[in-house]
Amino acid sequence: MINQFKNFIQSNQLFSDGIPVLIAVSGGVDSMTLVHLFSEINQSFALAHCNFQLRNEESNDDEQFVKELGLTLKVECFTERFDTKKVARSEKISIQMAARKLRYDWLESIRLKNKFHFIATAHHRDDGIETVLMNLIKGTGIKGLHGILLKQGKIIRPLLFIGKNEIRKYAAENKIAFREDSSNKKTDYQRNLIRHKVIPLLEEINPSFKSSFDSSIKHFNQAEALYNFSLENFKKKLLKQDKNCLSIDIPALINSPAPETVLFELLQHYGFEEKTIIQIFDALTSESGKEFLSSTHRIIKDRKKLFIVEKASTVSSVWIIEKKKTQTISTEESEIEIRIKEAPSRKRNGMLELDAEKISFPLILRNWKSGDYFYPTGMKMKKKKLSNFFVDLKIPLHEKDTQLVLQDTTDKIICVVGWRTDERFAVTNSTKTYFTVKI
Repeated sequence: MINQFKNFIQSNQLFSDGIPVLIAVSGGVDSMTLVHLFSEINQSFALAHCNFQLRNEESNDDEQFVKELGLTLKVECFTERFDTKKVARSEKISIQMAARKLRYDWLESIRLKNKFHFIATAHHRDDGIETVLMNLIKGTGIKGLHGILLKQGKIIRPLLFIGKNEIRKYAAENKIAFREDSSNKKTDYQRNLIRHKVIPLLEEINPSFKSSFDSSIKHFNQAEALYNFSLENFKKKLLKQDKNCLSIDIPALINSPAPETVLFELLQHYGFEEKTIIQIFDALTSESGKEFLSSTHRIIKDRKKLFIVEKASTVSSVWIIEKKKTQTISTEESEIEIRIKEAPSRKRNGMLELDAEKISFPLILRNWKSGDYFYPTGMKMKKKKLSNFFVDLKIPLHEKDTQLVLQDTTDKIICVVGWRTDERFAVTNSTKTYFTVKI
């Protein structure tokens, strides 16, 4: 097995000779075999053991066993005790999830502090098979079919080339001492149930199930690589930066292969759950204005686009504008330049001009709100609600939410910033002082 181990490390470029590696050691046959193999190839390593305090004295005995191993091998040994049940209760997660999080967070902290290049875990081929079966049952999609990754960040799994039976055989032949975890025999946990009940049934159907399924996992990995390559192309085509948000072109999405799957892959990174993404997909051909929420983002359905917007603060900002010749207001969305001058502007370029003498200062710059109205220039003093004004201009919902207005001390809206002035403050031939607003 030593030659297989060496070849597996070299062919997959897991690590270079001599670099320090931190080995996660439970004291079981898998991790003890991994330690033995590292010793046999003279690789620099240290031991790290987590005591989750879930099996009373048995857990403490495991910890002592690993400590003694460190003394025997004359290598550094890091240990830590966790109140796993307490963490699981406080974070409202399963004991298994709590143990996993505690373990990997602690291992990474030890790695960083002591400058180890990698963390090696003793996951083997059977663990990968069990993981894929669990993912198939849970319905995790194509990403759940690659099983346990050989290399994931700074975590490496050098035993994925071999199964449990081969590990036990090697340990027996080389008289490797190890401890049995009594909880591994129970079927309370999903993984143990699959290991002790499901896989034996599958082996009755196909005696070579493990080897054939391991081969299938390799094919799944290749299929996932093609899937990800294709998905990146779809992202470039469909996901665009649109002013201060992202947008998805609805017609292009609908015309793409497997549009629902593509939408799922595009939106899951923004906190949207599968059931919500299904609702969004069903709404693609419905009327505009529908809104969907995740913990961090909003999706707004427009006519031909889905807008992905970060959730804004619930507190609206307000700026006081004094009567000054020139000033610039910095908002979350943009910078607004305001000037008072004696001559009209030659180049408008989106600039709004008003008669400064008709305005009562100071002004308030604020977000528009329901019920706001003004008298848009060019409409012969016809009153218009801002909500209807935005509809007429076909302004997307997410842009409406951040739309600013300028209001004078008489509570009149003098302009909708970036769009239109109020007729009551319009520039005329007799205007002497000009008030300009430009984004």
